[in-house]
Amino acid sequence: MDAPSYRPAAVGDAADIFALMQEAADEIPLLLDTLAREEAMYARVRNWARSGESWVALDGDRLVGFVLAELNQTSRFWGEHPVIDVHYAAVAKDWRNRGVFTALMQRIRDRLVPVTAAVNPENRSAARRLEHLGFRRASPGEPQFVWEPGGGAS
Repeated sequence: MDAPSYRPAAVGDAADIFALMQEAADEIPLLLDTLAREEAMYARVRNWARSGESWVALDGDRLVGFVLAELNQTSRFWGEHPVIDVHYAAVAKDWRNRGVFTALMQRIRDRLVPVTAAVNPENRSAARRLEHLGFRRASPGEPQFVWEPGGGAS
């Protein structure tokens, strides 16, 4: 396997992103147990993919990782002080521990604006990885993580 390529996500990636999301649903954890929940999540995936802030990792034509993000609209005032919210990320099992998650998150951090990520408390792996990348908990015991430009590890 060669190193994957990276590019901004597009709405056309939604089906592949959703398929990988379904594979990782138990680990995230993510509840997709009804058609209504699947349809609602797929609509959100499409919106995040077209946001301009989401990224995908590709091995040829195969999507092997993604990070779904968007600008936080509620904490912005007239387009000032942008904050990027990371909603979900996943890497295909055969691509894990090869730097894909780190590379995807680096693309988000390259914008040099604050980044937030909420992590389900059951997903200890994601919490450790974010902390390794310089994210800190918004407050002790909270599932919300924050990264500030110039604030720590790379």
